[in-house]
This record gives sequence, structure tokens and C-alpha cells, in this order.
Amino acid sequence: MNKKALIGILATLLIPVSFACTTIVVGKNASTTGQIIFGRNSDTKSPARAKHLKIYSATANSARFIALPYYDTESHDGMLQVAMNQNGVAISATETITSNKTALQYDPFVESGLGEFDLVKPIISQAKTASQAADILGEIITSRGVSEGFGVVLADKNEAWYLETGSGHHWVAVKIPDDAYFVSANQGRIQQIGMKDGKFESGFKGSPDVISFAVEHKFAQYDGQEFDFRKTYQRVINQQTGNLENDINYNYYRIATLQNQYSQRSMSGFESGNFPTFLTPTHKLSLQDVESGLENYFQGTSYNPYATESITYRAISVFRSSNSHITVMTNNHESSLAIVEYIALGMPSSSIYVPFYVGMTKVPDGYVIGDDKADDKSAFWRFRKLQTLVLLDFKHNQPIVRDAFDKLQQKINSQQLVMEKEYAKTHDAKVIDKFTAHAVAQALELNDKLRGQLETHYNQTHNVKLKFDNADYDKLTAEMYKKYPFKGF
Repeated sequence: MNKKALIGILATLLIPVSFACTTIVVGKNASTTGQIIFGRNSDTKSPARAKHLKIYSATANSARFIALPYYDTESHDGMLQVAMNQNGVAISATETITSNKTALQYDPFVESGLGEFDLVKPIISQAKTASQAADILGEIITSRGVSEGFGVVLADKNEAWYLETGSGHHWVAVKIPDDAYFVSANQGRIQQIGMKDGKFESGFKGSPDVISFAVEHKFAQYDGQEFDFRKTYQRVINQQTGNLENDINYNYYRIATLQNQYSQRSMSGFESGNFPTFLTPTHKLSLQDVESGLENYFQGTSYNPYATESITYRAISVFRSSNSHITVMTNNHESSLAIVEYIALGMPSSSIYVPFYVGMTKVPDGYVIGDDKADDKSAFWRFRKLQTLVLLDFKHNQPIVRDAFDKLQQKINSQQLVMEKEYAKTHDAKVIDKFTAHAVAQALELNDKLRGQLETHYNQTHNVKLKFDNADYDKLTAEMYKKYPFKGF
């Protein structure tokens, strides 16, 4: 076997299996508040894997930041996924994407390269702007290489960038237009790169040889003006037809749904996989619009998998989501209030977005415990138990839970305004911590109340009674995952 053929085989083997995410980024002039908003559903291989919230102290060489690791990666700062730092920079990582075989044949993934596991810390601990964050990440990719394909959101109060890998050492990044929004669903989404005389125009970044490498190896042509990154480096519909059906079912319908929701763009022809990278919304988008996008499971259509118990298209809100997070770059002149992350643990459509500010100094107890076994104390498992119950009788349970959480969400949002005014007067971090603790307490109290109500309902309407102890929930969680796996391509 020749060397080229061997490299091609290895590249194919290194293509990661996606377990999905869905990303939304809103430019500051496309939002109702003039603030950058971005969010992502972080979907994992298992619904039984607790998330913690952790404050990382500043050191002589790194900024203070707050991130969301899995319980089993916390000790070695892995899989941080979403983070915000004292410099006013925030990150969401990563959206899993797949490069095409040709690109990987000539520049395969690097087994020891950068991946989702170790991506966040070196960026969020150093970056002072979103643009610098993109530069830091890009330099690491170019020099060290990556072990998998991914897309990353990087933002400060002024601008947001989206970076995608193309192969082992190649990448591009694009600044989100202020008046537009961007959505991604496990598909390479960056298309035309602004170039002039072989150099990146303002609003674009990339590896130095991202074009010349492709031209050299004859899998792209370049006229000196524009360059289609997706067509060159990413998996597209005409390159791997064997994966066409899964791309349509798994990826494309999610993008089409969100672009229809925000821009009333026709769903017709979504099977092609060709979507505009950026769109202007028909109305300016609010925090609630981003929430509803990430909570979407095609409700009101015949493709709602939980109502029909029949899976045609992969939903946006899925049971195996470890968390859904929405970050708002607030433009608040108070640095402690400059960034707020709204975190819904587990499946967002049956959860609630609790706000956590960058200036908080203490994480509520329930967010620092929990593992892969059901328990009664961790926030993750308390929310996950309710979500499991919802899926046992979705048509009856989901409206009850959603209505109750929506009412509390509005109440907490009002409490935020009161807290921010108080903090502006006192500049006392205890004000933020008190608010955070109270918001968490309200969310968990309501969650547990709803869980008790649904447990009673189940036992009243089923012949087989359950104790609903932790052993029952371990079993039920596994059963619901088996019923609604939504596995990748």
C-alpha cells in the first residue's frame, strides 16, 4: 500500500462521530437590546453525565474565568465548553463538524492535536478581545493541529467571531455581521471568505496557507478574489452521498427550521444543504427568541418526535443534551455584570435558564456536585429527573412544565433588574451571589414540585407503580435515551 492511500484511510478513520450541538449567534444590531447574544445546546453521548459550574481564580499568567465542565473532567480542566472571563470575553465550544475526505487525505487530524476537551482554557484564560481569542485559537491549530473538526463562538461586547476547522491544521474565522444572525447544526457553515490579492479582508481570519494548500493539492481553484471554504474543506452534499440521508435528517432540517423561525425563509429545498451563512431577521431577536430556538423540537408540526413517537428529523432540543447555554454580552459598564450566562441544565425544552453573572464569587452548592448516577442533591440530576418524567407522558407533562418554568423565568428576569440596580449602588459581590442563590433556589424548588406532581400522575394512571427512587431514575433515564437517541451520522 502506498503512502498516499494509507494517509487517506487514516483520515477516514479519524473523522469523528458527531453527537451534535446547535449554535445560534445574534449580532448586536440584530438584537432587541443592542447586545451580542449567542447560545448553544451542548449534546453529549449520554444523558447521565452531570455538569458542574466552576470558578477558576486569576493567576499571574491567566485571567479569572467561569466555565462548565463535566463532573469527570473538572479536576483536569477538560470539556469546559462554555466560559466567560474577567476581561469581557466569552466562548462556546464546540459545534462538531466534519471535513471532507480529500482535505483530510492531505492534512489529516492529529491524534495529539487540540480537541474539544482541552480547547477552552488556553483561550479564555488569556484573551482580552474576541479577535485576539480567534488569533490565539488559530495559532494553536496551525502549529499543533486538531484531533477533530469543530466550530467555536468567540465574543466580547463589541463583536462576535465564529471559527471553523477545515482539516488537521487549517481553519478560518469570520466576524458575525452586526445586523445579522448565524445558526449552525453540525455542518460547516462558513462559505465565501473575503480575499484580495491573496490576503484576508477585514472581518476574516485564517491559517496562512488555507488557500495555497488546497490549490497545491488540486482540490480547489482560486481566482485571487473569493474562496469558498465550505465547498473546499467541509463535507458537502455532492462529495459524500453515502451520508446524504443522515445529513438531511440530522443537520439540515434544524438549520432550515431556525432560519424560517427568524427570517421566514422558505423550508422548500432544504434537502440541498445550501443555506446562507448569515441572515437578517424579520424582527430584532431577543433573549427569549434565542431560548425558543434552542428549545425547539418541531412542536406544532408532524415532525415533533415526542408527540408522534416517530423520528423523521433530529430535534434541536434533545434528551441527551447536558446543558443549553445562552450568553449575553450586556454592555454594562459594571465589569461584574458585563457578561451573563443563562444555563439550562439538561434538555432545554423541559428546563429553565438560570442566570449566572461573570462577577459572582460563589457557585450554589447544587452546581458543584453530581456524577453519572441519579441523586437527590445535585442540580443536574434534579432537573434531569423532571425531564425524564416529561418524556414518559410528553403530551400531558410538557405543557405543565413549560408553562410553570416560563412564568418563573419572567419573575427571575425581573429580579435581575432589581439586583443590577442594587449592585450599581453598592458594588458588593454579595449582592450578585445572593441573587444567584435565590434564582437557583426558586428554580429547583419549582422543579421538585413539578416532579412530585408528575410522579403522582404517573402512578395514578399506570398499573405498574414506581417508587421513583434513584435506581428507578437511572433505569428510566437509560430507557428514554434508548427511545430518543438522535445519534449522529
